[in-house]
Amino acid sequence: MSLTQQMSPHGGPPRRRRSLLLAAVAVVVLIAATVGVTVALTGGGDGSHPAAAPPSAPAPTRFGIPSPQPGRSATADPTAPLLLPHPARAASNGVPLGFPHTPDGAASAAVRWTSLILPTGEDRQLDVFRTIETAAAYTRDAPTLREGYREHPLAADFWSTATPLACGVTSTEDADGVSVSVLATLQVGDATGVTGSSLWANEFHLVWQGDDWRLDDIKDVSKTHPLPSGNSRDEYQASGWREFQLA
Repeated sequence: MSLTQQMSPHGGPPRRRRSLLLAAVAVVVLIAATVGVTVALTGGGDGSHPAAAPPSAPAPTRFGIPSPQPGRSATADPTAPLLLPHPARAASNGVPLGFPHTPDGAASAAVRWTSLILPTGEDRQLDVFRTIETAAAYTRDAPTLREGYREHPLAADFWSTATPLACGVTSTEDADGVSVSVLATLQVGDATGVTGSSLWANEFHLVWQGDDWRLDDIKDVSKTHPLPSGNSRDEYQASGWREFQLA
């Protein structure tokens, strides 16, 4: 069961359409903040995954992603970590941009954007999506995001963060269209600390527009990268996920 389904207040998938990015991200977490995130994230009686202990991952950076780890280089070995290229620049709001026109460049963008798409306040989240999405996707998604904040306002002390663990290039349609799956540990909390954590996975569809990758949609992960039963390296590698290093 996807995290979208786990966090629905009625035990099933919330109202969504295939092209609706925020149903898989923003609205899901906004709903969770008001209907009992602890039950949703620690495993209820609906067949959801049991709570995963937070992994012993490297300390996250200010963008919520692990710091680059030295001593390992990317090779042709499919089990070796992917070396994800560094972005060439950052927008004025701090969002990384300027990724190479390659599948690894798209993967780097998806990994680095994973923590930034979570709810942090309406203005900030709209600013992030405006920066990374295609114009058509933003036009489609912004009204739903605004509606989500109106219907499910965040508590003043609510916070959420995602720490990517592994990724995988799911498909390469052509040089200008790539789908990338990202596996992460999602944590939510309030002023008292962490109130829940769980494995979280999404498939990012990116398209090359102008001189950079842009986010076009987010969907549930494909069968090639299913949500693993736990967050140990052996468990997620057995499910087709691959570790990465940030250049």
